[in-house]
Amino acid sequence: MIRRLQELDAELRVLALFVVLAGVGWWLRSTPLAIIGSLAAVTTLALYVWQRDCLSGVSYRRVVGRERATFGEEVTLGIEIVNDKLLPLSWLHVEDEIPAALEIRGGTVVADDRALVSRLVDVLPLLPYQRVRRQLTISCSHRGDYLFGPARLSSGDPIGFRTRTGRIAGQHHLLVYPKVFALAPDGIASRMLIGDERTRTRLLEDPSRISGVREYRAGDALRSIDWRATARSTGLLVRQFEPTVSQRVALFLDLQVSGRGAFYFEPPALEFTIAVAASVLTELERRGVATGLFSSGTIAGRPLACPPSSSPAQLALMLESLARVTHFGSLEFAHLLAAESSRLRPGTSVVIVSADYPAETLEALGDLRRRHALSALWVANDHGAPPPREHVDALLTARYADDWQRRESLELAA
Repeated sequence: MIRRLQELDAELRVLALFVVLAGVGWWLRSTPLAIIGSLAAVTTLALYVWQRDCLSGVSYRRVVGRERATFGEEVTLGIEIVNDKLLPLSWLHVEDEIPAALEIRGGTVVADDRALVSRLVDVLPLLPYQRVRRQLTISCSHRGDYLFGPARLSSGDPIGFRTRTGRIAGQHHLLVYPKVFALAPDGIASRMLIGDERTRTRLLEDPSRISGVREYRAGDALRSIDWRATARSTGLLVRQFEPTVSQRVALFLDLQVSGRGAFYFEPPALEFTIAVAASVLTELERRGVATGLFSSGTIAGRPLACPPSSSPAQLALMLESLARVTHFGSLEFAHLLAAESSRLRPGTSVVIVSADYPAETLEALGDLRRRHALSALWVANDHGAPPPREHVDALLTARYADDWQRRESLELAA
């Protein structure tokens, strides 16, 4: 307030000086002096009013086309600027904070001092009651939870002597899901996830829920024969029943290389590892398997933990978690395996997705394998090693490639 009064006093002093100059000119009958003083006084007063009211009635609105987007999708970003008053603006400077990781097409983007933030910049004049609309495009080429805003508006008098700045506090979120590959060859993922070499549990059948009939095989119980269907067929047919226990899989995602620090991976390799996990979870959901997700990564400082569930909303919950997860966290992956696997229901298969299997992880796998069917998916790159074959029931490999973001399918090799 004191600074504002000082500025006002300075402008009033200049205005008073020109008024006195004009008065002296008129009193001395000096027309040039009087005109100069009068014009200077009027100009000073006009500039003061202009800079004082330049942002009055000016509004800025940002519209993000969607709150959630898939990897690689394009989302519209609408900008609307309105000057709702009679006073025109010779210039208006707009800076809107946007995520640095996303590409914005159709506008001018300037890097910010902060690594994760850029600025969308626009400079334009506005006539009285003018409305300006901009249509931009957001390329969702990186997964994450992104924030747009706040925005800052600056304007002033036409000569730039005085400038006023205003802040638009409104913000918008955009959640970009991780990339999901089509796994190839078809079916190899489901065979791995329930264990290729052994089955820990046998799914019980409910005799009250018949799903169909099939041909009789040696060992089938005689009471399961469907005599009516057999009478209409040339061979024995037995009833098939729906299982009373559904398949359950818990996927454990390792986002850190044990003993090498949280920053060991290059970001593209980390993103590829998350994309592999998202693809496996999507394949499981497509096959009707109840799935869960655990990770040494964190969301808002808490470890990622989604217990196995067959809920229709489970896949969306896990993909949103993978979109938000970061590799920062104090919990070692081996400790996560020991803590969370002990809470799993009997019969739950476990899948490990990791780029490295150090000694601590292998020790945890040994204990885990005694209680659950265990499969490992090794994300192969220039660092890390797969688990020895005798430590797991099934082992597949997803090999990292620099152009993985442009690929639609991912081959899992045995």
